[in-house]
Amino acid sequence: MLNSTPGSTRIFSAALSRFAVSLSLLASPSLDARESPCPFEPVSARIHVIVGSDHETCPVKPAEHPLTNPAIIVGDTGVILIDPGSSLQVGRMVLERVQAMTDKPVLAVFNSHIHGLYWLGNQAVREQYPEVPIYAHQRMITRIRQGEGDFWVNAITGDHGGERTEFIVPDQPLRGGEALKIAGVGIKVHHFGHAHTDHDLILEVPSESAVFLGGLVVEPEVPSQGVPRDADFQGQIAATAQTIELGADTYIPGRGQPAGTALPQRALRFLKALHEGTVSGYDAGFTDFEITRKLKDQLAEYQRWYDFTELGGVVSQMFLQIEQERF
Repeated sequence: MLNSTPGSTRIFSAALSRFAVSLSLLASPSLDARESPCPFEPVSARIHVIVGSDHETCPVKPAEHPLTNPAIIVGDTGVILIDPGSSLQVGRMVLERVQAMTDKPVLAVFNSHIHGLYWLGNQAVREQYPEVPIYAHQRMITRIRQGEGDFWVNAITGDHGGERTEFIVPDQPLRGGEALKIAGVGIKVHHFGHAHTDHDLILEVPSESAVFLGGLVVEPEVPSQGVPRDADFQGQIAATAQTIELGADTYIPGRGQPAGTALPQRALRFLKALHEGTVSGYDAGFTDFEITRKLKDQLAEYQRWYDFTELGGVVSQMFLQIEQERF
C-alpha cells in the first residue's frame, strides 16, 4: 500500500509539478485555440473523450483542467462517466462539458484505479447526482478507507486555493469478470492481476469495439513512473498483452490519444525492453544506477516521452522486484 506520509506527499507533488511543466514545454504555444477548453472528442458513436494531454485544446492548469482522459459512454437513457478527473473543480468542468453535449443524466461512474488524478472528481458528480453509483475494484475501496483518500487529496489539491476537494469513496465494488448493462450499453469488466496497481479495472465495450485502459497504458509517458512502487512490472507486461488479446478497434489510454492496437503494442515493447534490460544488468552485477544510464542510451527513441529523465525510479523498482524474485 502507498505510504501516505508527508514525505510521500511532497515527492508525489514534485513529480506532478515536473509532469505539468514538461507538458507545457511540449505543448503548442497556441493554448487558447478554443473558446471552451478541454472539449469532448468523439471516439465512436457512443464514446467521447477529453484528451487532457492535448494542450492545444486543454491548457495546463491542473487545478482546473484534467491531465488525464475523462470519458463518457452515451447510453440510451443516460451517461456513463469514466475517471472524472483530479479535483472538485475538474469534475465540475467535466460535467459542464457533458451537459453541453446531452441532456441525459449521469447514471454511473467508473474509477479505474487509486491514483488521484483519475477519480477525485467523484465529488462533483455526487454534488449533482447524489444517488449515482460509483464502481471501482474492491481493493481500491479498501485502500481509500485505509488512508489513501486523504493522501491523494493532499498530494494533488493540497496547494490549490479555492474550495477544497473531498474524496468520495466508490460504493459499487468490483473484482473483474462482471458483465454489466447500463443505459442499454454492455460493459465487460476485466482485472488482469497486479499490474500498474494491484486493482486496475480494464473496461471493454463490445458494441463499440473499445477498451478503456486506465493507468495501465499511458502515452507518451514512461509507464508507472508516477508511483513505481505501486506497480508489479511483470504483471503490467502480462496485463498489457491481455488487453491486446481483446482485439478491440480502439484503445483509450489513461493519458494520451486513443488509437488502435498499435498503442498498447508500443507500451508492451517499451516495458519488455525496460524489464529485459534491467534483468540483464542485474545478472551482470550492475547497480540500478548503472542500468538506468545504459537503458537511457538503449531506449533513446523514447527520450521525448514524459518523465523519461526520471526513468531511474522505474528501474530501481524493477531491480528490487527482480531481487525479491531471486531470493
